[in-house]
Amino acid sequence: MAFDFYTMKKTTLLMWMIVEASMLLCCGAVADKKVEKLEVQATNDLPNMTISFLDGSQVSAKKLEGNTVIVLFFPDCDHCQREAVQIQKQLAGFKNYTLYFLTSATKQEVEKFAVDYKLKDYKNVRFGLVTNQDVLTNYGAVATPSLYLYSNEHKLIQAFNGEIEIEVVLKYIK
Repeated sequence: MAFDFYTMKKTTLLMWMIVEASMLLCCGAVADKKVEKLEVQATNDLPNMTISFLDGSQVSAKKLEGNTVIVLFFPDCDHCQREAVQIQKQLAGFKNYTLYFLTSATKQEVEKFAVDYKLKDYKNVRFGLVTNQDVLTNYGAVATPSLYLYSNEHKLIQAFNGEIEIEVVLKYIK
């Protein structure tokens, strides 16, 4: 009888190991399918944040259309001011892009910046307000200005953190 008891115990243990292995393999396959599904859906590189424009309208950055340039800036930043001067002088190079100057500054500061740097009246230049938390969540702690080029398909083409010569940026624009 002792023989049957040990054989039964080994058989039971073996069965439990097979059941556990099957469960792990099945769960792993399901998890892999979920990851694949998420990767397929992640086609939009634009940031997940709400932009409040100076006219009071709002839009999700994920829904921006066409070729897009996002410029993160602060109106009182001297690097941002120099870059704005360069952008204004070379605006023709951005003719196929919409530039979105985004900041967490006040509406009044942004309006003054738009006028001072002669960017207010261009159809392809928009100024908007975002939260610091949205910037941190989407881009991390970045220097200002930071400039991000996105294709018409919402794919990130190139990122520039910190002041950059606009001629360098224009090399990435088609």
